Amino acid sequence: MWYVIQTLSGKEHELCLWINTYVDKSLYERCFVPLYEDVWRKEGIGHISIKKLFPGYLFVETDKPEQIHEALKEKAQFTMLLSMEDKGGKIFVPLHSMEEEFFDSILSDGLMKVSYIHRDRSGKFDIVIGPLQSYIDRIVRIDLPHRRAIVDIPFLGEDRKLKFGLWLDNDPKQDWIEQEKKNRTQNKEDNVPTNHWDWKAWKKINDDRRKTEIADDIYGYKVGDDVINTTGIYGDIPLKIAEIRPDKNSVIVNVMLFGSSTKVEMRVEDIMLQGNN
Repeated sequence: MWYVIQTLSGKEHELCLWINTYVDKSLYERCFVPLYEDVWRKEGIGHISIKKLFPGYLFVETDKPEQIHEALKEKAQFTMLLSMEDKGGKIFVPLHSMEEEFFDSILSDGLMKVSYIHRDRSGKFDIVIGPLQSYIDRIVRIDLPHRRAIVDIPFLGEDRKLKFGLWLDNDPKQDWIEQEKKNRTQNKEDNVPTNHWDWKAWKKINDDRRKTEIADDIYGYKVGDDVINTTGIYGDIPLKIAEIRPDKNSVIVNVMLFGSSTKVEMRVEDIMLQGNN
């Protein structure tokens, strides 16, 4: 099963290398940082650069999440295997089978390639090749000049905007795209596949996950903890965590200003639990 590890943005590859180097190989099948081919344009021609699909996250395939969790404790303070709290203690929650199937469909060796698209004279997509081909109906925004399509997907308790890089006819030829064009012509297949995803079911799964507050204990902090801001701005006044924002590596704390409580966002690296100084 696939589990999600969260770490500080920019430390994903470092952590993945550490796992692949030092963690017992019998504990997991593979660990990888999901990447995608982003497209940028120069003089009207598309160029590819590799970027992280979900900054701050990496995937590990394992049947032993508890042992992986223990191994991660040795690495860094700001690293954790996403989990939820239950009456019996911490439960490590894997990706749902629908999520795993989705990522299997768009990733090849951990990389989401560009998607080739072509429009007919009416402006309708008549050929779509690559990861985007099964998710046309989930596009919320498309920008052909900047070679990108934004797709709305439910993931980890949130509705997320996923960026797909686009490739057009005037961009340099890619062998795998040209081969797929020939295959479709020879087989006379429909160029735009029918979407088979039950998005309503997936949305419900995601909403249920949000209600159970997966990953409500991020980086060793949880809502209600008293923390101190280490920058010195607020002195040694204890601040209570009101909200945790793992996507931004930050927390919202309640601060007393001018006699009233005000919510202030702070970076995780700028706080520490009260009593740990």
